[in-house]
Amino acid sequence: MKNKVGLAEQKLILTFGYGNRKNYDQFLEYLKEYNVHFVIDVRSKPRAWSRKWYGDQIYKFCNLNNIQYISKTELGNESGNKNWIPPNKNEANLALQEVAKLAEEGTVLLLCAEMNHHRCHRLDVANHLKQLIPNNSIKHLE
Repeated sequence: MKNKVGLAEQKLILTFGYGNRKNYDQFLEYLKEYNVHFVIDVRSKPRAWSRKWYGDQIYKFCNLNNIQYISKTELGNESGNKNWIPPNKNEANLALQEVAKLAEEGTVLLLCAEMNHHRCHRLDVANHLKQLIPNNSIKHLE
């Protein structure tokens, strides 16, 4: 989590939790508004109560909208609460480096289940990314 990725322009790290949303309306609005290039799923298991939010369904949805969906289970949370404990720290560090490199190419959005970012580990994941990507900001979407 120490290497820096060089960037000349301001980069935006977005986070979004789908919560109990029944459709993709708000999600799609954000994807378009912020010109998202990569949706990074940070759930340990990309499944949900609603089949719509399963990783394979989000992949199809993103693909239809010319956005790359990437599941990074290495950035999932084993703690059972908002405090991020990745399944494997070394794999999480590598995954963070990969996401930081993607951020050089375009806007990334970290996706998780919890709607409130204050109760979700994606807050910690975003903060670790912020350390890797100079000249950036984090925006948590509701």
